[in-house]
Amino acid sequence: MSMNNNPFMNFDEIAYLELNPDLVEALRHGTIRTGWEHFIDYGFYEDRKGVPRSVFNDIKAIMDNELTLPYPPEHLRQRVHGAKTLRSFRNVGRVVTLNMISALHKIGKLKILNEGKLKVLDFGCGNARVLRYLHALFPDHDYSGTDIDTESITWCQETLAQLGNFSSNDPVPPLAYNENTFDFVYSISVFTHLPEDMQFLWLEELHRVAKPGAYLLLTTHGEMALPSVSKEDRHHLSKYGYFYLKGSGTDGLPDFYQNAYHLHDYICSNWQKYFSIVEIIDRGVVGFQDLVICKNR
Repeated sequence: MSMNNNPFMNFDEIAYLELNPDLVEALRHGTIRTGWEHFIDYGFYEDRKGVPRSVFNDIKAIMDNELTLPYPPEHLRQRVHGAKTLRSFRNVGRVVTLNMISALHKIGKLKILNEGKLKVLDFGCGNARVLRYLHALFPDHDYSGTDIDTESITWCQETLAQLGNFSSNDPVPPLAYNENTFDFVYSISVFTHLPEDMQFLWLEELHRVAKPGAYLLLTTHGEMALPSVSKEDRHHLSKYGYFYLKGSGTDGLPDFYQNAYHLHDYICSNWQKYFSIVEIIDRGVVGFQDLVICKNR
């Protein structure tokens, strides 16, 4: 896809809503957040009116078509995804990619992926579940992926080197990048698993490697994601805005990789040292994780 002729830029929110009046009512009642988000979640499958064929075809390319790139082995898919099935692995990678595009569209910043050759970082890339699809849509950018999972990184280096540069990182900073390197950073399912002190170390490090003014998309678990826990645990989240829940962990990953939960007020208060919080989209990724849109200071 040429970045100078990106079909996603041609989606007309007003036309889509005007030609689908039921969505205007749904928007008024808060059951949908934007026409674009409805389209990528439902409208594409329903063949809704008001969408240029170029946009429809591009969504179809990422949602339906098989990419020629190989997929990771079953145990690596399960480690990053929690399930072994290839179909589920593919679907989540696609949907997360479109959720990020939806978020940038929502704040009027989708154009940042359409402006020149960017340096893009996938922090916690795993085995490139998301990077492979973002690269398919925006192939002209310079992609880097890093993760603590050395086995997944080795697989990416040996198998997906044409997509970008992959490197492993230690559990604590620094990353192997100079300061002010990246124009755009995203991190899916990383801050959902870090203890609080480690969270701040990595926020500071992402602040360091991102350029001033760069946008970052980071996911968190909100209160809705908290499983059945004791009243004391739920009270702790309500009081402090952050809760770290220890469990059995994930095979192949360090013991600290547990489950962390953030309230929006906590994020706005504690992350401001590093970034301006542009918006927090409740359950903005796969209808489960919250998506925090940040702008580097």
